[in-house]
Amino acid sequence: MSYVKSGEFVDRAPDVVTLDNVSKVYDSAPGTVHALRNVYLGVTVGSFLAVMGKEKSGKTTLLKCLSGETRPSSGSLRRPAGAQGGVTVTWPTAEEGASSLEAALARRPELLLADDASEECGAALRRAVDERGVAVVMATTAPAAAAQADAVVFLDDGAVVDMIADAGPQAIRECLERAGGLGAGR
Repeated sequence: MSYVKSGEFVDRAPDVVTLDNVSKVYDSAPGTVHALRNVYLGVTVGSFLAVMGKEKSGKTTLLKCLSGETRPSSGSLRRPAGAQGGVTVTWPTAEEGASSLEAALARRPELLLADDASEECGAALRRAVDERGVAVVMATTAPAAAAQADAVVFLDDGAVVDMIADAGPQAIRECLERAGGLGAGR
């Protein structure tokens, strides 16, 4: 069990959202699925965090917990006093392109979430962090997209298994392989 605080890799700033020992369990016909296992994660103002792992590693569930769309089975999600829960925005579909990011940023979100982000999306989100100071958490399977982030957290079977900061695509690829790979080998 480890605590990951995105602000460790950028200037100190207050948390936008914190997951404290969060687990998410789904009961399904073939058995119980542990989508998240004891995740500690702090996302600070103006930070950019990428989340990577193979398919079904918990990336999307993590984003849904951060957005408030999914309630954890255990643990807690905390926002600082005065934070507006309604300002969390999810990256729209890739077909909508960069204009959808501008529309999302026009709402002045504290936290921008992106699922299944491409390299182009990663670059646009990097600009949003640098120019607007928004916090970003992006799930991706693309090492080049993840290299845009301040830090990368690796999930396997719902648990944080590794992390790296200020890394290029090759170092991220190596961590990803150690953390359980992508399955598709992208």
